[in-house]
Amino acid sequence: MRLLFVCQTCGCHYLVPVGLDYPDGGRASAVWCSACQRAAVDRGATEPAELAAVAVLLAVRALKAALAARPAPAEDGRPARPDRRPSRPAISSRGRTHPAAARSRLA
Repeated sequence: MRLLFVCQTCGCHYLVPVGLDYPDGGRASAVWCSACQRAAVDRGATEPAELAAVAVLLAVRALKAALAARPAPAEDGRPARPDRRPSRPAISSRGRTHPAAARSRLA
């Protein structure tokens, strides 16, 4: 799962790459979405370091809470689904396609 941030200017939720670094070498903001970050750079504003640290801390705390709320996985490693009943044994695909007495009547 990835960290989810809230833009401090427009209030939208946005995802950033892991490590806050874009593939093109740019640095993502923990305070502003990409549109608001571009507007802040255009007007010469810098990202407040204290606000960025608090935003990262809150995003990590929310991620940990979301992971703690997930149900524990089953023995086979798949997540438990309370809305499904246990699986049944597999049915053989080579089952009979005709009645058992049909062969005896032909003989």
